[in-house]
Amino acid sequence: MQILDIFNPQISVVAHGLEGKVILLYGGNSTGKTYQAVRMDKPYVLACESGLNGQNGIPFANIKTWSDFVNVVGQLTNPATVDKAKELYSTIIIDEVYASAQFCQTYICNKYGVSSVDEGKGGYGLWKQYETEYWKAVNMIVSSGYTVVFIAHVSETKDGKIVPKGDKRSITPIMDNCDIIAYLKSNGIDENGDRIHSSAYFAETDEYFARSRFDYMVPYIEDFTCDNLRKAIQDAIEAQEEAEGFESVSFETQKKNNEIERVPFDKLKEDVVALGMNFCEAGHQERLQELIADCLGEGNSVQEATERQYESLEILLAKLEEQKQKLGVA
Repeated sequence: MQILDIFNPQISVVAHGLEGKVILLYGGNSTGKTYQAVRMDKPYVLACESGLNGQNGIPFANIKTWSDFVNVVGQLTNPATVDKAKELYSTIIIDEVYASAQFCQTYICNKYGVSSVDEGKGGYGLWKQYETEYWKAVNMIVSSGYTVVFIAHVSETKDGKIVPKGDKRSITPIMDNCDIIAYLKSNGIDENGDRIHSSAYFAETDEYFARSRFDYMVPYIEDFTCDNLRKAIQDAIEAQEEAEGFESVSFETQKKNNEIERVPFDKLKEDVVALGMNFCEAGHQERLQELIADCLGEGNSVQEATERQYESLEILLAKLEEQKQKLGVA
């Protein structure tokens, strides 16, 4: 088992390209959110509203319920199907956030037999259950290695600041995990009556919220297109490489760098049992039982632990290793 070691840390790396990046595009109607998003590489849309009515030839799932959403996410991320899915799709587009969250709320209400999330648990609300359910599905997507694009409408705070539309339990976790949050602002029409491309803003102002994880990202793109967005992100990474003297890596290399190797559950249990035997042979059975009770709960045993207690066994093994040094256990 690999135990996190502060004296042998993982070193962060930056990945080039859009693979694995998470992007939120938000703005008013007809600002090009969906139009440009579906022009990214090999798109697949989770269509929770009718944003594709004006688009032709785009692969999509017509999401009408939360079960639709969860089932599609499962196919996109299931280890048994993810490689096949990635041969077909590189960009997953959730269109749009507020509608998908409404489906989730309806599911939670039906599950607990109430008409609104506020009513649940005797008036205390089911907000935590809703938040957990929504983020569980979304997190599967954002951690799966696709380019993920969330699309949202606009809302305003009490003081008039423009922000992505959504309740805090759905939109906030998405915003916290985005690499790019772009506010799209309409530029109207030209003298011939033709629509001008919107502008995309990546830096927060008093007027609107926007953000980029990349310090060298331009503050805005005057002409927002899919190609210009891709170029702005790549230019920001290349500028960082030049300024800080490093070389970006592929997403696969970044992913491997961030992974922690986990041993199979049965092997973990064997290691705990073996070390526990050493404690008993050294006369520290009482201390062993204290640690087991602390990690697994009073009256529970290592032998009866299930895979749901994997983390508990990891913590127990780490504590045994620590106590082993103090107590002189072999």
